[in-house]
Amino acid sequence: MPIDWWPTVPASWSWQPTVHVGALLAALAPAGFVLLLARLRGVRVSRRSRWYLLGSTVILVATLDWPVGSIAQVLLTGRSMQYMFITLAAVPFLLLGTPHWRSEGRGLARRIVERIASAPWVGAIMLAGAAWLTHSQPVVDNFEADALGQATIRAIWFATAVLYWWPLIGPGPERERLPYFAGLGYLVLPFVFPKFPAAVWVFSTDPIYDRFAQTPDPWGLSRIADQGLAGFILWLPGSVVVAVAIYLLIRHWLREDRRLGLRERLGVPADPEAVAALVRPDVPELWTVVEALVRIIDDASPPRLGSDLAFAREEDRVVLELHVPAGDDDQATLVRVIEAGYAAHLRQYPEPRAVVIREHLAIRVLPYGVRVS
Repeated sequence: MPIDWWPTVPASWSWQPTVHVGALLAALAPAGFVLLLARLRGVRVSRRSRWYLLGSTVILVATLDWPVGSIAQVLLTGRSMQYMFITLAAVPFLLLGTPHWRSEGRGLARRIVERIASAPWVGAIMLAGAAWLTHSQPVVDNFEADALGQATIRAIWFATAVLYWWPLIGPGPERERLPYFAGLGYLVLPFVFPKFPAAVWVFSTDPIYDRFAQTPDPWGLSRIADQGLAGFILWLPGSVVVAVAIYLLIRHWLREDRRLGLRERLGVPADPEAVAALVRPDVPELWTVVEALVRIIDDASPPRLGSDLAFAREEDRVVLELHVPAGDDDQATLVRVIEAGYAAHLRQYPEPRAVVIREHLAIRVLPYGVRVS
């Protein structure tokens, strides 16, 4: 397998895999930096975060190295694929995989950097400027004539995408993120920005970039067809990604609204951290189950018992604590009735899901005055 430093224009096209050391290191660096920083700060990286970081790294490796990196040397289509993969896939996955930072103990320099990154107008302006400037004819034909120029342009795409996505999914404190309604409008921007160079490519009747005029063509496309396909990639797939992001934001908005109203609907005291722990995309059934469990407890508790119900959190598990008078003869019967009702409700789920739900949601009956550490 050939080994090189960075993808370059080949004399003739070949689909043979090639390892480009510089591109490979650039692809591995972002996730490696996140994991190293988390290790130095003693921050736990969850399994979900690791999957996001792995996804970001795989996308970057395929985008900067073989095969997309090689295609980008001979076709404008490949270059457009690089732009879309970096700005709309690799960077969001990287930020989603970065553990959230605590707001306490941040130094002045860090607060300033986070404040700049959290300002949506900064990311919007930078992403728009990068989209228009880096697709201009002088940049593509002259600045990207060598590997250093190409690496610089990809770094600009990456950095401006980080600034753009940070106010939406950055790892800073939750209060510094965009409100949901503003986020919906903000997500339209990456849908609009690439449309301008894409429109020029689609409707142009002459090749725009001299750099791609003499390169070998793996698909037998004319230069006009290559420009049209590159414009199509910036238009349709990018629009689909943005539409998916808007859908996910609305879904998260609705889930957050439900979480905020949970205490009022259930009518029980709730530790905010315990309520937040119920917002688990990997176990969405927790919402339905906790409401059903509260109904089971209400039905099983005799009015004369004088019991109180509250939420507590133990690491990754939420516990519903039912406090009853000490020494009450009905306590053992109450526990059996509640457990039987809980087990009956969980039987509607497949056994593996029921086990997962029990791992994240439990019920405990305690006499008044008992504290669980």
